[in-house]
Amino acid sequence: NIGIIKFMIFLSKISNKAIFVCIFILICIKLITYFLIKNDYISFGLGGGSDANYYHGYALGYIDLAVNFWPVILRFFNDLGLYSRDVISYLFLFINLFIIPFLVGKLSGLNFKKSQKYYLYSVLLCLIYPTLFFYTFDIYRDVFMVLAFLVGCLIVKKCLSRSNFISFSYFYILAILIGLFLMALRPYLGFAFLLALVLWKIKLTKKRIFLFAILYFFALFIANYIGIFESLTEYRSGFEEGEGGSTLGLDFSNPVMFIPNFILSTLGQLFGLYITNPLAIILLLIETFPFFIMLKYVIKNIRMADSFIRFLLIFFVIYGSVWLIGNDNLGTAVRLRMYNYFAIYISFFYILNLKKQQGIK
Repeated sequence: NIGIIKFMIFLSKISNKAIFVCIFILICIKLITYFLIKNDYISFGLGGGSDANYYHGYALGYIDLAVNFWPVILRFFNDLGLYSRDVISYLFLFINLFIIPFLVGKLSGLNFKKSQKYYLYSVLLCLIYPTLFFYTFDIYRDVFMVLAFLVGCLIVKKCLSRSNFISFSYFYILAILIGLFLMALRPYLGFAFLLALVLWKIKLTKKRIFLFAILYFFALFIANYIGIFESLTEYRSGFEEGEGGSTLGLDFSNPVMFIPNFILSTLGQLFGLYITNPLAIILLLIETFPFFIMLKYVIKNIRMADSFIRFLLIFFVIYGSVWLIGNDNLGTAVRLRMYNYFAIYISFFYILNLKKQQGIK
């Protein structure tokens, strides 16, 4: 905790101008990198190429089986004569550079004039995030899903801030529709979003978090024992049996070892502690280290969590539980965990700004 406090004090001493310069330089680097890769001056193994080729084939009508709603959207625009693989990729770059940082700042309650340093740091954090940038180079669904998720969170925030029943109901219905849309894009993402929308009233304190953690692991054990997670564990085994390539090799078929394996899966995938190559080390330092610091800060200041933060944290737990059981590939994990990371990023800056407004250190 002392190390984290010293690190945050160090960050607070950096001038706003210096942070802004870093943001400008980072945007320039991304634009140059994007141009070089898109024009084949340099190559970089981004992974997921088959996904983009499949989406493109479906959009043009060469494939008729839609595995999710994203290729359906692409074909819809193609039927209207508005589809272009490159244009969508450029649009994703714009969303990554400008829209997503703006939404994170908005969701965190940050204002450029009133909380400029926090706002600039939140923008810098979003721009640094490498995984999201990797998937702007083609028509992967990841950038679009992150955008849809953040828009959904914005609607939830507006909903939970309403005291008028009619206004609350209006935004609540919109949030449900967004949840259903997310479910069409990735079923367990939408499921976690909708379930969090039901459970947001659960009060969170440090003592309750400890109690909930015990109940949580007990519930996971029972659910697995009676076969609720059977489809997830079977899907996970496919990474080892098929071409996906198992990276952790954890055997979830033994119910006695389910909780230890789940913890190892969390450490390896969510916290990136299973290092297999230099890229994993880079992601650990750039993505996971800030996430870990912010997660500790959020838990330490859980008393500041209002209805919106409770929604984000409940979503964090539900969504993470599903994919950490069902996924066994680190390459896929960095894509799946983006929503967990953004939920904590938003919660961190939200609480940090709230404490500043209330004069709490």
